Amino acid sequence: MNRRGNPETLVAAQPGNLNAVKRGVHSPRLIQACAAELEGELTRSFEFSPTQRLAVHEVARCMAILEAIDRDLDERGLEDKRGKPRYLLNHRWRVSRQLDHWLGKISDAVARQAAAGEQPPAAELTDYVRELQRIALGHDPSASARDRLGALKELVRLDAAPSSGAVIHLNVTKGADGEVEIVEHEAEPTEP
Repeated sequence: MNRRGNPETLVAAQPGNLNAVKRGVHSPRLIQACAAELEGELTRSFEFSPTQRLAVHEVARCMAILEAIDRDLDERGLEDKRGKPRYLLNHRWRVSRQLDHWLGKISDAVARQAAAGEQPPAAELTDYVRELQRIALGHDPSASARDRLGALKELVRLDAAPSSGAVIHLNVTKGADGEVEIVEHEAEPTEP
């Protein structure tokens, strides 16, 4: 303390002072703050067991460190004043390996929960009809003749609504190999 200083102008220590921090690569306080935010996002999005929570904490910490390193490398470049690679590149490589390790511990839980949360797209009648037409007309190489016949029958059932009163004739033959083959089909309207 300056004994000749004026007590009225003395300023107390500044807890949490971040005035000198530039990028935060070596600031545990900034790394912890960023990691806590990332960890919160992960735990809000997914559910983890107690052992997986430890891995989530480490994943968030590694991600926060990598963000700080990347900021520093973006601002100051990849080489030092002598033209040599900066020490942060080696540090980044080590932290990236740690991140891969910890992500391996939680990736199954994340993938499983993400897949469970996905809803299949809602299909409309036109989508079903289009797929049935594709099968019935032989555009699906994996469909057998029986599949084609079933698709045609379903299309006929959908098309011959009670109001139309149409009668459908299917000409089906059975080949020498035992496969059912649709030769032709025709619809004729009925009189009301």
